[in-house]
Amino acid sequence: MRRIALTNKKLRGIPRRIRTLEKWALSFEGYIRPRSHEMERYFNWKIPVHQALVQGRQTSLEIQSRCIAQLLNAASALAVASREASGEYCRVACLITWPWLHQSEVTVFYDKDYYLSFLGNANSLAPRLISEKLALSLPSGFLEHGHNVTQPDDIVPIEWWCIGEPI
Repeated sequence: MRRIALTNKKLRGIPRRIRTLEKWALSFEGYIRPRSHEMERYFNWKIPVHQALVQGRQTSLEIQSRCIAQLLNAASALAVASREASGEYCRVACLITWPWLHQSEVTVFYDKDYYLSFLGNANSLAPRLISEKLALSLPSGFLEHGHNVTQPDDIVPIEWWCIGEPI
């Protein structure tokens, strides 16, 4: 369940919450999300966890890594299922906001130009990769591109990472 942290109370049940996230990712095996109407450009699933699990003082790089790995597992399962289905353009990607991981999501794109606007032509943050920082193994054939989206009034640098299928 997706929840926002309203207090700084210690988050309990972290192993249980990660197991629940793993079950969520497994639920995408064989799932195909067809376009519901012609104008639909994308559909997404936000990471279904308590905010304190992935960002803030209570989390760790290990916990964040495990959570993002489950997003990648869900994206990989969706990509395999969508490849098997014939028809229109469909690409799957994980959109990761660093360090605000609670905004991260798995997205199915039905519009090539719209997907290109997220993926970009190149990794503007190269040679850095979020997969190396979090010790993640990417699904076969997935690309990783990062972009700095820090605004002048932001306290910390903010990066958008798109890990997904090639265009």
